[in-house]
Amino acid sequence: MKMIEKGIDMKAIGFDLDDTLYNRLTIYEETYRDMQATDHHLDVDFETFNQVYAEFSEQEYQAFMAGKKTEAAFKNDRVIETYAHFGHEIDQATAKEFNQLKNHYQEQLSLSEDLVALMEAALSKGMTLFVLTNGTTEAQIDKLANLGVDQLIDRDKWYISESMGGSKPQRKVFDAIAADLNVASQEILFVGDDYQNDIEGAIQAGWQAIHYSKTEVPNTVATCTTDDFLEMRTLLGNL
Repeated sequence: MKMIEKGIDMKAIGFDLDDTLYNRLTIYEETYRDMQATDHHLDVDFETFNQVYAEFSEQEYQAFMAGKKTEAAFKNDRVIETYAHFGHEIDQATAKEFNQLKNHYQEQLSLSEDLVALMEAALSKGMTLFVLTNGTTEAQIDKLANLGVDQLIDRDKWYISESMGGSKPQRKVFDAIAADLNVASQEILFVGDDYQNDIEGAIQAGWQAIHYSKTEVPNTVATCTTDDFLEMRTLLGNL
């Protein structure tokens, strides 16, 4: 495992939201379990369902970002298209029911103790904390609020793609944050689970990056790879 580059005094640490600050998989698994107990049962396991759902989610999100769909439409359509893929037609009301279940479980989110300890240690050293996430502004703010992130990271440091007019891994998004923070690129560390969006995007902008993953990507460009927030404190040395 590569270590955080020595000699660099990190001044800012950023975090992705989905699947980094919390486990999105758990929310969708609980939602799917509840839907399976209704008239909309599918003869596929959650892993198979979620893989297809993730693909349609990305397609619909891109349509939303391009101004081709409203937020409500893209969120409902990704559910409808997933069920249709498995040969089961559902209507808008059922898609809305799916999303309401997801929101219910989302409201029960919380940050892990190890993550809170990492953030508090960074703050005690005078570091600036921020969030950079792809997604719709309202939805991502709701998740961050449910997690209690505003107790540790000021809301003006919640950078959300819809509000920024661009998405990771676009270089302009990372550069805009560095400018807003007034911190040199090499003094910013970013933690995220998506290799292309989070890690390659951060590295190409001159940041350092921790890939939040159990498995290291072959020939990774990440500064290091780990899914252990306690280990991150060790890697950062002075935390």
